[in-house]
Amino acid sequence: MRTARKKIGMILQHFNLLNSRTVLNNVEYPLLSQSISKHDRRAKAKKLLELVGLGEFEASYPEQLSGGQKQRVAIARSLANDPDILVSDEATSALDPKTTNDILKLLKHLNETLHLTIVLITHEMQVIKSVCQHVAVMDQGKIIERGPVADVFSDPKQALTQNFVDSSANVPEALAQIKADESLQQLTNNERLLYLKFRGRATRESLISDLTESYKLKANILFGNIERIGSTSIGYLIIILSGETKRLADGINFLNQNGVSVQLIPTDKKGVNKHVKANIS
Repeated sequence: MRTARKKIGMILQHFNLLNSRTVLNNVEYPLLSQSISKHDRRAKAKKLLELVGLGEFEASYPEQLSGGQKQRVAIARSLANDPDILVSDEATSALDPKTTNDILKLLKHLNETLHLTIVLITHEMQVIKSVCQHVAVMDQGKIIERGPVADVFSDPKQALTQNFVDSSANVPEALAQIKADESLQQLTNNERLLYLKFRGRATRESLISDLTESYKLKANILFGNIERIGSTSIGYLIIILSGETKRLADGINFLNQNGVSVQLIPTDKKGVNKHVKANIS
């Protein structure tokens, strides 16, 4: 187990640097137990500091650094043993947004240049969208959903994952505003309140325009958002679609056939209930 752990680097939320040692000494520390000369140990630590952009701070002490700089030192230290896997345990949760973005760019750079597998443990969906290729969602210690990030975000299978994804796209806030609008709390039989999710090619096509023109429907857009996840674009719309019942069903089938996920948001006298998947006819 000890041998295996040597090939797993760890980045923690609170840095855990030794305040009595310089930045260079902190990076050297994991190498002290190895059969390596002082010259080679120091040269390797210097190289790692250059890699994380802190070469000029090697003689500084942790208390002289910013939070982002301390995390960079911790990253350099975690690479000292040439790990096969780097585990980042909430490493950005104590940092401001700009510093978080800088650290994520650094981790992505390390992943690409060192061909290093990085496991990010996080509650921040933006972190996942920014740098990850695969995601696993855990609930009470068990993996409940996993797969490529774009697949999980575009078509989550579990309610917990759906909540995460919707929150990252600001959908709950939009639904709350819709719920507060009394004019939307009771729709006619010829109106549907719909939550649409577009992926990839569907985000680049004029599907809503084609829908309204081809099926003689009206679409009132209440909310829209689009984001880039890796190489895939995912779009979100909440609309009121109105028209004849048969045309509504045909129009929704058209969206489904073109790769759009359609969910009905039920409405009643008490307002908007939670949205559920439904086949609409």
